[in-house]
Amino acid sequence: MTFILLFLVKVLLALMAIAGIFATAIGLLTLVQFARSKSLPMDTSNRINHIRLWWFVLTRPELFVNEFPWLKNDELDNTKKD
Repeated sequence: MTFILLFLVKVLLALMAIAGIFATAIGLLTLVQFARSKSLPMDTSNRINHIRLWWFVLTRPELFVNEFPWLKNDELDNTKKD
């Protein structure tokens, strides 16, 4: 019984480590994107607007449906050819 519990704890720790690596990679990618210089027509020095845009995309995706019509569809509908 102890062996099974120890094994389950090790599996849980391994899954937590994998999840932590994934979350850390996303965070590092976000920081790198914030640090890069921007392409025209964006102001190359305005990091605050870039962070604001990132926040809007995460919290208010419905604001972008008119700009990206594929957001209205299910993913399967987006992959079907007419």
